[in-house]
Amino acid sequence: MPPSVLLTRVLLCSGLLVAICTFSLAQSPPPGSTVPKKRTFEARPPSKEGELKKYDDVITKEAKSYPGVFTAHRIGDKLYFEIPADGLGKLLLWSAEVVKGPAGVSWGGQSLGHRIVRFERRGNKIYLWNVAFEKRASGGSKAIQRAVDSANMDTIIQSFSVEAEGKDRSAVIAVTNLFVSEVSDFSVKGAVPGAGSIDDSRSYLDEVKAFPTNIEVRALLTFRAGGAPGGITLPTTPGRGRSGAASGRSYTAVVHHSLVRLPDEPMMGRYADPRVGYFTRSFEDYSTPRGWMEKRQFIARYRLEKKEPNAEVSEPVKPIVFYLSREVPEKWRPYLKKGVEDWQPAFEKAGFKNAILCKDAPGEHEDPNWDPEDARYSVIRWVAEPTQNAMGPHIHDPRSGEIISAHIIFWHDILKLAQTWYFVQCGGSDPRVTRLPLPDEIIGDCLRYIACHEVGHTLGLRHNHRASQAYSIAQLRDPKFVEKFGSVASIMSYGRFNYVAQPEDNVKHFLPRLAPYDFFAIEWGYKPISAKSPEEERPILDSWAARQIKEPFLRFGGEDGPAQVDPTVLTENIGDDPIAATALGLKNLDRVVEKLVPATTTLGEDYSLLRDTYRAILQHRALWFGAVVKQVGGVVEQRTLAGRGKESFTPVPRERQRAAVKFLLEQAFQTPKKLLNPEIVSRFKYVGVADDVLRQQKSLLTSLLSSQRFRRLMDAEILQGEQAYSAVEFLNEVQDGIWAELQQSPPVVETIRRGLQRAYIEHFRDELKPRDTAAAPTLPRRGPGEDSDLADLGPGQGSDFRAVARAALEQLAKKLAAALVRTKDPMTRAHLADCLREIKQLLSPGNSATSSTPTTEATAG
Repeated sequence: MPPSVLLTRVLLCSGLLVAICTFSLAQSPPPGSTVPKKRTFEARPPSKEGELKKYDDVITKEAKSYPGVFTAHRIGDKLYFEIPADGLGKLLLWSAEVVKGPAGVSWGGQSLGHRIVRFERRGNKIYLWNVAFEKRASGGSKAIQRAVDSANMDTIIQSFSVEAEGKDRSAVIAVTNLFVSEVSDFSVKGAVPGAGSIDDSRSYLDEVKAFPTNIEVRALLTFRAGGAPGGITLPTTPGRGRSGAASGRSYTAVVHHSLVRLPDEPMMGRYADPRVGYFTRSFEDYSTPRGWMEKRQFIARYRLEKKEPNAEVSEPVKPIVFYLSREVPEKWRPYLKKGVEDWQPAFEKAGFKNAILCKDAPGEHEDPNWDPEDARYSVIRWVAEPTQNAMGPHIHDPRSGEIISAHIIFWHDILKLAQTWYFVQCGGSDPRVTRLPLPDEIIGDCLRYIACHEVGHTLGLRHNHRASQAYSIAQLRDPKFVEKFGSVASIMSYGRFNYVAQPEDNVKHFLPRLAPYDFFAIEWGYKPISAKSPEEERPILDSWAARQIKEPFLRFGGEDGPAQVDPTVLTENIGDDPIAATALGLKNLDRVVEKLVPATTTLGEDYSLLRDTYRAILQHRALWFGAVVKQVGGVVEQRTLAGRGKESFTPVPRERQRAAVKFLLEQAFQTPKKLLNPEIVSRFKYVGVADDVLRQQKSLLTSLLSSQRFRRLMDAEILQGEQAYSAVEFLNEVQDGIWAELQQSPPVVETIRRGLQRAYIEHFRDELKPRDTAAAPTLPRRGPGEDSDLADLGPGQGSDFRAVARAALEQLAKKLAAALVRTKDPMTRAHLADCLREIKQLLSPGNSATSSTPTTEATAG
């Protein structure tokens, strides 16, 4: 996935995160399935044959018919479905995505959502049901099943009159409005920012295709301006306004609908494990051995079955095949193919040879009916929008987690993002990097890495951000090690490129590649197990996952709650020592800054590329320093299950936290003179030359001094006693560093440092302001064992934070008063006097003339 946004979009992710179906259903399950049988309506004959028209009067000679999962008939702009009796009650995955949209909005290939539906007949009516099956009672008593059925009723989306009957009493219904008008419960207008209702006079049916397992319909829709907000919001192009286009205008888009028949027999699901990162499908099981309801999760994965079941390694009955859509640039096709097929060795370890393949889409002369939006195909698309991103969504059968298909999207300006980030991170060590754009070889390898990451998502894998911290600094500087294992222990991390390696290390390979965790995760999720039910698989899966205890390269850390405070789960960082890694990264940034102007400027052109690359350098500094901040008050999570380990959560050692604070004070909060070189900034800035740097420092300081961090420091004092890095010690060290000039004789504070020191006081002013109890919301009640968040208690509330902060400010006021006596620089004097007044006002609101209150003994001198 590409940097940053690569989101998980998963997200767009992205995160989407990823496009995962959020509906469940059931049919008659195979042995071992946890999906109970769902009650369906019986198809009933028409009450009066005379109410129906003759078949030839409805489906006239002008009709173009498309036989498939059921026959689609098109007559001009009208569309009819002819549903056979044996097609009623069958489950269909209905997905929709935007194929084309107006300039300025990044719609191409964007998913609009998914539903599981079925058609049922009652008399002369056909009902379209949205099937939900969030509750299950697999293997339970009939009474429990009745209770579950009563609490899990499906919903009718729309009804249709049966216009006529064909052979074998197939039902003909008019479905045009399903695709060209607003349909309650399945609207697409919310996907268009600022758009209103669909204008029927400017909308029409575009294209219809039918295949053995699916029907594909395209509709051109025009949306009136000024719609109410809501629905699914699509990503927009940066720099084109909040909604990506001007407000008060109409929008026209082409929307593609796929109705795909789901397998009659669902694949046996595999239960998820928190130690291995897969996307999952959750449901409530009311027939567990313990008696109470338990949340269950199936992982998302393709259905791979061996041609030779008894062979250790066999080709699959049906391999995973990706197609490069026809619009993918020819130059990059070989690299994208490699990115897909890089996963083959991982599947071989799981027992499958040639399990995943990548092919060019057939040409129009080879297969005129081939369509990249056809839900039978997994494809890689290329979208002509200046969005710097890519994403890998997939859709799956919620009964079992079986992945049906995936559509990976590369927006065009991923090319710019990949090159900019490689230049910033590796330009100091890779001798091939002299200027932008980079050589095709480097660009292609970057696209290969991004494709490999996105394919991982389509195979069911989540981000593994713990993997970016798996390797030591020495390993990242070892040419042989990185050639074999890459820069991170999983292609699914956000580690990006090897910015740790120095020029003297002679490293030749700077990119991530398929690594130990990826092999482990694919084997865990796809290797066949001789078992009759998901429950029977669990002991074997548990033993496989337990390998992480002795093999740290296999450990997983995702994007859930503990990851927010776990300093070993990081994005945009690599190496097991963020302090050392950042120090080495800063050395490389200095080398990049030295070549920045000649690498980004061309005779006769403006400085926009210089400006954008400069901002990328600042962004990387912020990300790296943020990883160091996370050490302070950090809590390391060990993903252990019962009987597999001891403590799950451990505070970061005291000396480690102190080292992080010291590094930040010496590096992050000092003025970066090289970055403020007038030879650079004066080319694209005429005012506020230091604003970006100061804004970054303020943000970093706010994060470092947050009340949530104080809370975790105080938690550690309870757990570790004197071994903990106390909140008092932490704040004293930060304060002494931010105000280090007060120890000078005479004190002199330069411009950016003055701004940082004012930000320090403003932060505590905001944190310590009295809470408005009258306006405070009522806090939600929490059940036993539920986590709470200090943010619920308001700024500076709920702990000893106020006491520690006030004591520190009192001590600072004394030092400011003493420094003022020695100050000779007029600007410094004015600054220190102003800060002293602010602190006095903060400590004694309403009485700025009051002298400093007596200093408590809570702080050390």
